[in-house]
Amino acid sequence: MPHYVDAVAASPWILAVVFVVAGMDALLPFMPSESTVVACGVAAAGTGRPHLALLVMAAAAGAYCGDAVSFRIGRRSTSFSERFTHRRARAVHGWVHRLLHSRGGLVVVFARYVPGGRSTTALAAGLVGYPSARFHWYTAAGVVLWSIQAALIGYLGGALFADRPVLGLALACGIALAVTGLAVLIQGRSTPERVPAP
Repeated sequence: MPHYVDAVAASPWILAVVFVVAGMDALLPFMPSESTVVACGVAAAGTGRPHLALLVMAAAAGAYCGDAVSFRIGRRSTSFSERFTHRRARAVHGWVHRLLHSRGGLVVVFARYVPGGRSTTALAAGLVGYPSARFHWYTAAGVVLWSIQAALIGYLGGALFADRPVLGLALACGIALAVTGLAVLIQGRSTPERVPAP
């Protein structure tokens, strides 16, 4: 394992970075939260640092906080959404309301695997008045599954290519991409109805 990877992995700030990036991804969808967790998983396989359990906890806690903030923003914007007058906007609002109230658990847990799905779902759940307690329970389950999956994929890649961490990272990112593709496929087949046409 190259010394620079060891130095970064051993930094006391690495878990704080994971926490912040995972949290900000709910508000800024371009943040590389999954890639960060995967890369740290690769480093953990080769150096033992960061500790895998602490990595999972930091990623899950950050993602949970980010989702909670995004949901809260949506909740505080409900008065704005009630003023929708455009027919298309009201139709989309009604579709999202029906989708979340009929399949909310699946959407909240698995939308994070779809590009942009996590930030959109948390905000939309707040906007349409999805029950807060239910949202937080499903979000907790979703972030734990997501963080374990991302950390283990990275760890697996790092363990298979211990002497070549870049190759391990490439393999891990490929697996993560395949999981995302599968999630998009499942989401497309399981959505009961499409967004209403204008």
